[in-house]
Amino acid sequence: MDDISFGRSSSVYDALYEAAGKNYAAEADELDRLIQDRRPGSRSLLDVACGTGAHLQHLADRYDVTGVDQSTEMLGAAAARLPGADLVAGDMRSFDLARRFDVVTCLFSAIGYMPSPADLDTAIRTMTAHLNERGVLIVDGWVQPEAWTDPGSVQALSCHTGGTAAARVVRSRRTGTRTTLELHFLIGTVHGVDYLTEVHELTLFEDQQYRAAFERAGLTVDVVPSPHPDRDRYVGLRSAARQLESVRDVEPTVVE
Repeated sequence: MDDISFGRSSSVYDALYEAAGKNYAAEADELDRLIQDRRPGSRSLLDVACGTGAHLQHLADRYDVTGVDQSTEMLGAAAARLPGADLVAGDMRSFDLARRFDVVTCLFSAIGYMPSPADLDTAIRTMTAHLNERGVLIVDGWVQPEAWTDPGSVQALSCHTGGTAAARVVRSRRTGTRTTLELHFLIGTVHGVDYLTEVHELTLFEDQQYRAAFERAGLTVDVVPSPHPDRDRYVGLRSAARQLESVRDVEPTVVE
């Protein structure tokens, strides 16, 4: 994860995905429907790996929103979009905000950056620790292993917005369960054209590994369609046994 710069590329991140047809407003609406179906009345939301805050922007009128991301450059873009919002730098495996939320999300396959099943478990436990007793955890998985096509692929995107033109070529490959995305950017303004590269490594986790991580964190888990092809969305709720456990931990009130 330390190899991810998200430096200059953060300035064109959203424009490139919008050019590809990504609709943050529609995704936020679908997320809201899912949340209110599972936990009606939810009002506080933490987005882990919030990136540029594009999802949070469309949820801020419905929830008290907070964001966590490891990239300070991405958080800078999110702060410009969400002035005054609580945005915190942190690793999804170890952050501690000292508060709990009705909803915790980890969207757009950011969980795939976990390098091992042990790290996946740690991240899910950390997110679960930030849930209220009746909270809901929503995590978008990375590509399903059986959907990955060898020897990989090459893709291109381009955009032009606000006096900046950008192009991105992505070459992908895998070794075992590790996928490597090699990103090449050209970012141009009237002042010049910059070329930069990034290398992102994500893990192809099996469906059962996601499910087991949720269950070990004390959550029941359901799988629903993802907004992204060949990926799954995992929805976790505290299990009845864990809720009963929490109730038993509370000291009884004695009425005299």
